[in-house]
Amino acid sequence: MRYSIMLQLVTLTTLFLLGAAAVFAWVQNRPTTAESSDDTLSHSLTAVLLA
Repeated sequence: MRYSIMLQLVTLTTLFLLGAAAVFAWVQNRPTTAESSDDTLSHSLTAVLLA
């Protein structure tokens, strides 16, 4: 009984780490479509910081 609980914990931890790695890889490799969205973001951040 204890081994099945440990196996479940290892499986869940492994799946969580694999999912996190997949999301991180997807975020790192997203295609950037336009730089105008970056400019809009920087202007928004500047406006927030100056306010």
